[in-house]
Amino acid sequence: MASGVSPKSSTLAKTTGPRSPSQCNWDSTEEHKDHRGIGWYQREFTPDSSLQNKPLRLRFEAVYHEAEVFLNGERLGSHIGGYTPFEFDVTEKVIFNQPNILTVRADNTYQRGAWWPWGGISRSVNLIANNPLRLVWQHIRTEPDLEAGTTEVFVKYRIENKTDAETINLLYSTLPGDSDPRLKTWIKVAPNSTKDREVSFTLSKDEVRLWHFDFPELYTLNTELLFEGKLQHAISDRFGIRKIEVTPTSFLLNGESVRLVGFNRVSDDHGHAGNTEPIELLRKDIDLMKQAGCNMTRIMHYPQHPDLLRLCDEKGILLICEIPVWQHDPQIIRDNPLTKQWLTEMIHRDYNHPSIIGWSVGNEMYDFYPYAISMMSFIRKELDPHRLVSYVSHLAFQKQGADEPINETDIALINFYNNWAGFTDIVSERWPDKAIFVSEFGHKQEKPNGHFMDGFEEMWHELTTDRPRLVGVSLWTFNDYRSDYKGTPEHGYRTRGVVDEKRNLKPCYYTIRKLYSPLQVLKVDNGTLTVQTRQPTQTPSYPVARLQNPLGKRRTSRRTQTPHPPPRRPRPHSTTPF
Repeated sequence: MASGVSPKSSTLAKTTGPRSPSQCNWDSTEEHKDHRGIGWYQREFTPDSSLQNKPLRLRFEAVYHEAEVFLNGERLGSHIGGYTPFEFDVTEKVIFNQPNILTVRADNTYQRGAWWPWGGISRSVNLIANNPLRLVWQHIRTEPDLEAGTTEVFVKYRIENKTDAETINLLYSTLPGDSDPRLKTWIKVAPNSTKDREVSFTLSKDEVRLWHFDFPELYTLNTELLFEGKLQHAISDRFGIRKIEVTPTSFLLNGESVRLVGFNRVSDDHGHAGNTEPIELLRKDIDLMKQAGCNMTRIMHYPQHPDLLRLCDEKGILLICEIPVWQHDPQIIRDNPLTKQWLTEMIHRDYNHPSIIGWSVGNEMYDFYPYAISMMSFIRKELDPHRLVSYVSHLAFQKQGADEPINETDIALINFYNNWAGFTDIVSERWPDKAIFVSEFGHKQEKPNGHFMDGFEEMWHELTTDRPRLVGVSLWTFNDYRSDYKGTPEHGYRTRGVVDEKRNLKPCYYTIRKLYSPLQVLKVDNGTLTVQTRQPTQTPSYPVARLQNPLGKRRTSRRTQTPHPPPRRPRPHSTTPF
């Protein structure tokens, strides 16, 4: 990587073997830690001869912020947006039996928000080979009948035909342990085109295990695509069964009224891995968040790493996911094709995650009404009419926010950093038919010794008691993070986290863990264990599913756990990582 315009100056040129995550963001290295602008990546590779005569795609999971890609000196194309995947057809571009040179020009000049604009390739790059007939994706959604106990599972397939002839293809879909397919359908696809088909099947009462943040039960749907009796492609995707309903005074998960809590989390690893998100860091962070009571959050201002989403599916954290449009962003334009592209890339990739319950089109925006309405409509009409849709407001309780289009949302998402209870009451009075989730809150929240500022707990109890339209809150933020935004200390890290940038727990971590507990009383007296949960009008509040008795006996509610399905089967296609 180097600034300038020539890939010949790249310090990563002609590297061999897998590159560790810490090599991907140039500003995670001491030499280039403050570089803003252009950086070059170059890799030499020789494709395996078994890939010949197969369609080939070069897929990037994320490059910040602008990417231009070249193969053997020929420009493949470009992509804008640092957090969503993109790919190029390189079937006619790859040369066999000799080295190929892949070059990427990345530019992180553009910065949005208070987080650091980590530059360059931040997620995986793969050369993928398939047969000419393939499954592009299968989107799985569920509609449980809570009264009957059954569930209808809807599967929408997208099939691609890269041959010059029309094909009639057979699709089989099964769950682990099935002796017969759950779905069997024929689909005709025109030459060099794609086609979608939606079908469904029913799970009986005995087969249904609901996904819940206490018991995040997961299924795996395996699908095979056959042509003339021969397997062309197979994919496996996990999904969960859960029902989300929102009323003006309640948030219902599988028919239970719950009031939930969480953390915003910034993708940042103290300069060691930047925002490349190694799996060890993600596991540690999600575990620390869960141990502190986290079960719902608008996680951050941009599409998340796929591994984080998988962990939230497994551990049980409800998410609202967002595209990176913030404050006076130049992308705040009605029917903006670029933000529509980001929404499409995010939702197509992340559709099957049961942890994701909603989508947000931006955060703390100004002069945004036509933009927000057009983007929310686009999601509902074109991408996903089955999840919550909203945007995040920081003005709805101010005079200039009185006419915001919150009536167009499915849930009001609000940020504030003072007068928490008062601002919640204003939003409740202005939009009495909307439940409120506080997507960010804080209060100059950390002293130099790692404690919350004076008055934090008093403000918390005032906010979270007897406010019927408040269905949840999410603290800004879980972790300290690198920044050069105004007000950042000289050491370069914003210190609003309950853990520091190295994931050391601060005293305020234990404070928020206590406040986030659904238990109001937990004590032992002369061998007697007393447990009292919070009232339904308090936040957090939800049925306590399982309790570890400190006296050595285990108490479990009427919910029971069942084993998770076996892991995914290998996919019958070739993927070469870079």
